[in-house]
Amino acid sequence: RRMLFETAVAASSLDTADDFGIFEAVVELSDNALYAEAGVTDGPMGGGGGMGGMGGGDGSRSRAGRQPAGPGARPEGLSAQLPALEVDGRFGDIGSKRERSEDAKESRFLAFGRRSGAKDSAPSESMKRKSQLGEGMVADGEVTLSFSRFDDQQGLRRLYRTLGPTKEWAENNYSHLRIAVQDANLVGPSRFWLDYAKRDPAVPFRSVHFPEATRNFTEMVLALALLELPFESPQHETRFDGGKMTLKAAGPLIAFHEETVAVAAPEKPGSILVSQNFLRQSERQEMVDGEPRDKFVSGEFLSHVVYTAQVVVTNPTSSRQRISVLLQIPAGALPVLGGKATRSVPLVLEPYNVRALEYSFYFPAAGEFSHYPVHVSSGDALLAFVPPVTMTVFEKPARPDEQSWAAVSQEGSDEQVLAFLDRHNVENLNLEAIAWRMKSLEMFRAVTERLAQRHVWNTTLWSYGLVHRDPAAIRTWLEHQSGFVNELGGRLQGGLLPIDPVARRSYEHLEYAPLVNARQFMLGATRTIVNERFYAQYQRFLADLAHTRSLSDDDRLAVVHALLTQDRIEEARAHFERIRPEGTATRMQVDYAAAVLALHSGDGERAKAIALPHVTEGIDRWRRRFELVVAQVDEALGKAGAAVLDPLDREQQQGNLAALAPSLEMRIDGETLLLDHRNLKAVTVNLYEMDLEVLFSRNPFAGSFAGQFGSIRPNRTLSVDLAADAQATRVPLPADLSRKNLLVEVTGGGIARSQPFYSTGMAVRVVEPYGQVAVTRVADGKPVAKAYVKVYTRFEDGSVAFYKDGFSDIRGRFDYASLSTDDALRAKRFSILVTSPEEGAVVREADAPGR
Repeated sequence: RRMLFETAVAASSLDTADDFGIFEAVVELSDNALYAEAGVTDGPMGGGGGMGGMGGGDGSRSRAGRQPAGPGARPEGLSAQLPALEVDGRFGDIGSKRERSEDAKESRFLAFGRRSGAKDSAPSESMKRKSQLGEGMVADGEVTLSFSRFDDQQGLRRLYRTLGPTKEWAENNYSHLRIAVQDANLVGPSRFWLDYAKRDPAVPFRSVHFPEATRNFTEMVLALALLELPFESPQHETRFDGGKMTLKAAGPLIAFHEETVAVAAPEKPGSILVSQNFLRQSERQEMVDGEPRDKFVSGEFLSHVVYTAQVVVTNPTSSRQRISVLLQIPAGALPVLGGKATRSVPLVLEPYNVRALEYSFYFPAAGEFSHYPVHVSSGDALLAFVPPVTMTVFEKPARPDEQSWAAVSQEGSDEQVLAFLDRHNVENLNLEAIAWRMKSLEMFRAVTERLAQRHVWNTTLWSYGLVHRDPAAIRTWLEHQSGFVNELGGRLQGGLLPIDPVARRSYEHLEYAPLVNARQFMLGATRTIVNERFYAQYQRFLADLAHTRSLSDDDRLAVVHALLTQDRIEEARAHFERIRPEGTATRMQVDYAAAVLALHSGDGERAKAIALPHVTEGIDRWRRRFELVVAQVDEALGKAGAAVLDPLDREQQQGNLAALAPSLEMRIDGETLLLDHRNLKAVTVNLYEMDLEVLFSRNPFAGSFAGQFGSIRPNRTLSVDLAADAQATRVPLPADLSRKNLLVEVTGGGIARSQPFYSTGMAVRVVEPYGQVAVTRVADGKPVAKAYVKVYTRFEDGSVAFYKDGFSDIRGRFDYASLSTDDALRAKRFSILVTSPEEGAVVREADAPGR
């Protein structure tokens, strides 16, 4: 308890605020004493009387009656008259003490500014001087600080961020705790919870034992939630009168108080102190006010019961003492536990040292027996002893000790045992001591019912359900045999013990993100899951389903999630269509799966209609998911740009930067060059005559031949200004070159694009810094969803390999650079093929995004 008090006091040791005015009162009380000693009548009190009469008898913290000339002000010549002042072990004259007090208040003001509920006051000259040392400015009692910040107008942009490592995500109903530890041991019994169980609901709950509810974060938060303290502390009123403090609370609070009181002086101790007590070996302690205490035996003793004599020898002097302690068991007793009938123990007791000695015995028969008690000697001198006693030993007690569980459990009646269980804390009892009584069906049911009501479990007592063939008791016993149940494997429906791995906390739903799969379609006879953790989790999930007679709606929802994680969209849709939303416990997750599947099918209106009712969800991460669905649909319809709903989300941030980055794409439509541009003001068009067949034969990596024209003067150069409010610009080709094979190169904003005459109905915009392509129709500018994208990469060693494939989403976008393998770090350049049965094909090349 002392440790809890010291911890509570130390918790505020770094708090510089003097909310209750205690420090000011101590300093002012010292000021008055020193001024009075110096013979000064017009001191800091300003003639306002005592501490309680300050400010015209108000006595509050306003200090209205005090008007010092300034920090450290005092009558002339007073420094020489004042003695040194000691407060809390710190020395200095009254001037330095007062200056430190003022400086401390000003420092707090500079650090925190004006606090809620604080008195308005103009900053002192000292504060203004201090503020000039930094970049801050003080005006009207407030502090304004200027900080250098990143200027978005400097032209610096964040580079492409490599996809982070895949993480395993688990739901935690308790803060940062996995399901395996969310059991009854998370919040254990204590006196605080006992107080809460006995509370009067009509009275605000409080408990002086709240520091005991601090074993983990969960218990502390629960305790704080139940104490009914305000979220914001009101401003309490304090009043001081000499050394007396009066606190008028403005609301519920917890106060830690300690005082020093006078006690009677003890008698002069001897050179050696000795005590001797007897304990029943089987029940040495008892609980008193939640604390274990030795349970000493006095009065009658019982035969055939082992007792232990506890001898404590103390040296209360400052000198070392060499002594001899004589121990002897009572007459008529026999030694046990390795003891002897008589023994002498030599000891060397250091100053203020304590030693404990024990010996055990039992009485084989009843009777009255004398006992030669412990004697302590040094040489020939007897230093201390315990008065002798006569022990009365009985075969059986006249009546069982109703406060002794050892006595009641073995010698009491069934009614006495049940009454003892009703009155005492069963957590501290050895319940197996009454296992022999469980052979009686009536006693078995009476005991287990009482323990079940108090949420207490004992495997030995409940195992007697097998003896009595009680199905309910057997089921309860089996539920606690985790080792045996886990050997059965997976789920088990029906029978004496249905097994639900989730309820038993042997299985929990896990998510894996970010996770980008390399292949959209299965390669070979079996599907491969590269992520080992997800693969193991998926196998455990399938094993549970294999033990299930029929899948529930919740099971199918989990199947949909697992399939979507693997990009098995059509299979996920087939399972989702069999889900009855009213049969699930997680309707919000059903709606999200429906919205995602609608996006995959290109039905943006349905996806948005499903997501809109959930954009006000109270759980942030789920609200953001639905908001992102709405934002993607709006962007696909051209109603909004890429919105960053979560600034810390890598995918949203990259998407937003991609939308604001300069981009340039081109295609040739007849005799016209069509430029698709974003965030560019002007471009340069270079026209080169070329033999297309020869160039493709020399370099099959499509598009790389464009670099061969870097040192060749173009046949024609055109400068083209781009309108700020336009996203497409047509540039007619010169008539004399329009019939020739040309390599058309367009440069602008650090971007260079080159293209021969390709006939296609798609416009493919590559956002190279962020590894994304956007596919739109030439005819109407709408996004091309479900365009197949296949990506190959060239590594640093020059080798070429398949990288990933997939389909463009409802916005016509595809992330070609992100991948959850090491290939993403080794890729140097990409060759991207975009095909559509209706719109044709386009080949693009792009460097790996800068990191």
